[in-house]
Amino acid sequence: MKKVFVMYQLKPGVDIEKYSEWSRTMDQRITPTQDGCIRFEVYAIEGAEEGQPRYQVIEDIEVESWEAWQKTVGGDGMKPIVESFPNFVDVDTVHAIYGRRIV
Repeated sequence: MKKVFVMYQLKPGVDIEKYSEWSRTMDQRITPTQDGCIRFEVYAIEGAEEGQPRYQVIEDIEVESWEAWQKTVGGDGMKPIVESFPNFVDVDTVHAIYGRRIV
């Protein structure tokens, strides 16, 4: 099992409430039901220890593997998310990292 963290800024002119509505009704409804996805949570970032936070949103995703997740994102089930994502998110700010828990 792997963790994927996807971090990004919203597109200029998109407020967090507008994004949150899309996230609740589309992204959080569709993404967790896809093969390869075990858990999917989305967080609105409210602040940072110092200065402004670098990202407005962080997705915390548990997946079977990075490769399975990449296949999931490219699949037909995620098409509505992939197509509508750029309406809300500044795609130039998207940063994804993945790893495993240290035990």
